[in-house]
Amino acid sequence: MTKTPAPLRLIVLPLACCAAVCACLLLSPARAAETLDLNALVGEALKNNPELSAGQHRVTSARHRIPQAKALPDPSVSAGYTNTGLSQYTFGNSYDALWAFGVSQTVPFPGKLVQKGRVAEKEMETLGLQLHALRLSTVARVKELYYDLFTAHRTIEILEDKAKLLEQVEKAALARYASGLGDQRDAVMAQTEKYMLAEKEQMVRQRLSTLEGMLNSVLGREVNSPLAKPAEPSKAPYKRSLEDLLVKASFDSPDTKARMKKVERAEAKVSQSKAEFVPDVTLSAGYSQKGWKVAQEPQAVTGPDGSELLGPAGIKQKWQDMWSAGVSVTVPLYFFVKQAEGLKESRADLAESRYDLEAGKNLVAAAIRENYAALQSAEKLSELFASGTLPKTRQDFQLAAASYAGGKGDIYAVVARLKSLLDYEAQYWIQLAEKQKAIARLESLAGFSDGLNIPKPLDDNGGSAKESPKEAASGAHSAQAKPK
Repeated sequence: MTKTPAPLRLIVLPLACCAAVCACLLLSPARAAETLDLNALVGEALKNNPELSAGQHRVTSARHRIPQAKALPDPSVSAGYTNTGLSQYTFGNSYDALWAFGVSQTVPFPGKLVQKGRVAEKEMETLGLQLHALRLSTVARVKELYYDLFTAHRTIEILEDKAKLLEQVEKAALARYASGLGDQRDAVMAQTEKYMLAEKEQMVRQRLSTLEGMLNSVLGREVNSPLAKPAEPSKAPYKRSLEDLLVKASFDSPDTKARMKKVERAEAKVSQSKAEFVPDVTLSAGYSQKGWKVAQEPQAVTGPDGSELLGPAGIKQKWQDMWSAGVSVTVPLYFFVKQAEGLKESRADLAESRYDLEAGKNLVAAAIRENYAALQSAEKLSELFASGTLPKTRQDFQLAAASYAGGKGDIYAVVARLKSLLDYEAQYWIQLAEKQKAIARLESLAGFSDGLNIPKPLDDNGGSAKESPKEAASGAHSAQAKPK
């Protein structure tokens, strides 16, 4: 049997270890660790996100404005006194002095309050749909940050694996140099690559810290709250077609439905502006009282001796109650600068709302097409990496390592192929994450989410519906991979 020379054995052994470590790192399953539950994160965000809480209170505030808009104006109560002269209080002594009390109520022309209430209701419904859209976008945001966080963790793992492989390559280069078959520059190059990897790892860790803070912010947590590692994204193909998504969005997109409600509100505002041309009626009623003293003629009285005497003149107090009723009507005398201009303003708002609706539909359709193209691209790239690029690059690296071990190749080829191999692996996981991010955005735009019960825009009482966090987090995304 032919024996390998001792100097060559010093080279072959590290390279064999390098290839073995490479195969172990690239073919082994994901590292076992506690994973971050996406379902729980979505439910927590729907419950604790401060923007959602603010949106909920906006809807509640708008709901309380509806009865205010439908209510009659407050009645007026008046009291007044009319005196005769300036020198003294003459009530009860003068015929013209009186106290008067009254009450009045303005009654808008029939239909005005109905229109005002309808405008307030449409405003509340618009805010409710905007809140629903905010919920969907929050779910999508949680998913995007979740998969970005996974990419950062996986990139760090790949960089650590790459550093281990470079250590093996460095040992092989040093062994080859010690045997006189290699150049010291080979070892220096391997060491330089290690330092460059440390720099990249530090940058990725900085991004990881930023992503954790952003995700905690969306969840309503303290920004420094610890987070576990996310689970791997699903590799299952997306089954919905672009046409299905566009049709779904045309009916159920929360952004489009909110813009439709804005159009309905503008139409109600036009009807309200037309009603302003009709005068309002004010009904009033009053009560007043006055009094005066009347001198009485002297009356004959019988004296002690039986004779008739003329008594002293008397004074008699008299009171008189009075009531009044009246009707007044507002006259829209300046309608050409008030009501007419208000109607023009409402019609301009209506035209703006209609154009805004068409623009919103186009934006949603364009965003769906863009994200669907990104999804297809990420799906095809990940399949290409898994079925062709990664196996071929792995084989290329193994051949380069074997050639270097046999003294035929150089370290530049080994390092270049190692960099390509692990860069392609990083890109593979990045594309899988980008696919799930595109799916999350598509679901938000189209107005649904697989396996996720998001509260309805409005409940039976006209307010935003609520549900328990457990119901909200019953299933964040059916395509999420379960930890192994």
